[in-house]
Amino acid sequence: MLKNTYGYKSWQDGQAFYEKWEGSGQGYSNQVSKYYAEIEYDRDIYEHFKLSGDILDVGGRLGTVREFLGESTRLVSIDPFIDAPMSIPPAKLEAYKCLSKPLNFIAALAEFIPFTSESFDYVHMRSMLDHVQVPDLALIEAHRVLKPYGKLLVGLAVDGGESGRKSIKMMLKDAIKETLGVIGVHKFRDHHTWHPTFPNLLRLIGDNGFIIEESYWQPYWQNKSYMFLQESGLASNCVPA
Repeated sequence: MLKNTYGYKSWQDGQAFYEKWEGSGQGYSNQVSKYYAEIEYDRDIYEHFKLSGDILDVGGRLGTVREFLGESTRLVSIDPFIDAPMSIPPAKLEAYKCLSKPLNFIAALAEFIPFTSESFDYVHMRSMLDHVQVPDLALIEAHRVLKPYGKLLVGLAVDGGESGRKSIKMMLKDAIKETLGVIGVHKFRDHHTWHPTFPNLLRLIGDNGFIIEESYWQPYWQNKSYMFLQESGLASNCVPA
């Protein structure tokens, strides 16, 4: 834990919120049909990017990416949510068949990955970089544990889509949320630790030693807010720029 580092309190509050939200199935009102729909609109991602070999799922909680992986892959999930494997909403358990199988899980932070260097063929970071306290350190660690020329797959919502320009509607929505927070209405509080634009994210990735091979905009999100990047890890004797 980085308790004496800027942003820790915000991260801690957000982590507590998401642990409760994820464990209760609140986001999908614990409806099986919504989890089935999630599986289907995520499937195209993993048909486009074929993950293989030894995979580290950072912030992966229950390792639901296993739903799309072949039998020959080996995956371990790390997440600060230590009770994640025991906190599965019944509807999610029914929808995701992979959840009936044992999961290799370690409670750990993205900033301090508990594996030796050059351990993995793929590092998978989906919907988590906007939840970590120090994104640069998380990517430095991903770089460290990748085998030479391994792959990092990042999936993240970005402000303003590919252009990086937010719409007037989105700016008004953000302003209303901020105003409500000032007057004590926290129902709509945003618990993400940061909101990168697409250029912000590209700079973060490049600054930490990765070469961007491909960007992919998930069709379900109308090619606006969700994007996936596949990066090529540099040789082990290289260091982040």
